[in-house]
Amino acid sequence: LRKESKPQFLMSTVGWLFLAVIGQSYQIKMYWGIGLPQMCFGAGFILYIDVMVFILSNLSTNLGMKGSPGMFLLVAPPSVAVVSLDLFNNGASEFSETAEMLLGWVYILLVLLLCMGPRIWKEPSVLGEYWAYVFPVVSATTATIRYATALETSATQ
Repeated sequence: LRKESKPQFLMSTVGWLFLAVIGQSYQIKMYWGIGLPQMCFGAGFILYIDVMVFILSNLSTNLGMKGSPGMFLLVAPPSVAVVSLDLFNNGASEFSETAEMLLGWVYILLVLLLCMGPRIWKEPSVLGEYWAYVFPVVSATTATIRYATALETSATQ
């Protein structure tokens, strides 16, 4: 497994996307006159694609990664990106179609990871190992709640 494709590199990817969310929440572009949230989103997006390609291309040669907590970290960046894309919509009452498409990616990724069989029943090798299972699912839940709140249809409620 290449150095760049290890799960800990996903944390910086999530950080860039969180910066985009925070920048949009505090309206940095309006106050500073710089599209910093959009730039942070771009950095996070390209880093996520890079890490995704390396991890998935090496999955067949490193079967030890299947079901590991680090694999579940793949869910967090697009989940945070869904919230960020919705905030880029400038408070519109409807949910961005791009964010809906990305939310679909989050759902299918969760299903694929669950099919690989999470190793949550195994004794953790390090303190906080289960956090890698919990954090991505919570971020996906947050994106789903934001989606349901924006649509306010009988199906989402």
